[in-house]
Order: sequence, then structure tokens, then C-alpha cells
Amino acid sequence: MPKYDLFRPLDFLAYVKSVHISYHPGRPRSDVCRQLIQYVESETVKKKFPSLQSSYQLLGYNAPSTVRIELVNGKKHQFAADHFTLAEMHRRFDKDQFEAFLEHMKTQSIEARAGDDE
Repeated sequence: MPKYDLFRPLDFLAYVKSVHISYHPGRPRSDVCRQLIQYVESETVKKKFPSLQSSYQLLGYNAPSTVRIELVNGKKHQFAADHFTLAEMHRRFDKDQFEAFLEHMKTQSIEARAGDDE
């Protein structure tokens, strides 16, 4: 029996407006920030998400690593990256990301009619 992928999970950067990563390279457990910077700065991500605004900051002092994510619907999330993996971060803002997806689908649907608020 073929396996159908009806409800694929959203990509980490889907419906994300901006990402800011700040970390100290010498600090332990900052691998998540390095992985995220490499992912965000890759050519495939830039082609897939052209409107994504990304920035990163290398700190010269031993401060905690932070990742700030703003979704297209205006909701903001901030994470202490020392304590989370990328999958755990994604689980934290997945609900808001899915709501942004539903909002987008309602406005971009070819079945949507003018004056249809439901």
C-alpha cells in the first residue's frame, strides 16, 4: 500500500518573516546557532524563502545565545539557544506557524469569495 503524505510538516522557516541569531562562538552548546546560521544563509533557503529577513551577531563576550523569530502574522518568539535543539524550537512555535499557514490559505484560496469571512 503506498504511503500518502497528506499533512506534511511545515519547514522550519515557512511563514517566518525574520530570524535574528546572536551567540558567542567559544561558548559551549552553541552548535544550534551555527547550524541555523548555515541553514539560513544557504542558497537553497534564499531561493525558497526570498522575503525572509535574516541576521546574525557574533558576540565578543560570554553572553547566552539567543534566537529571535518573527512570523508573518506578527507573533514573536525568543529562545535561549543553549537549552534547545532546532526541533524543540520548532515545536515551540509550530502552532503559531500553522495558524499563519491557515491564514495564508484562506486569503489565497481560489475558492474564497469576496465577503466570505468564514
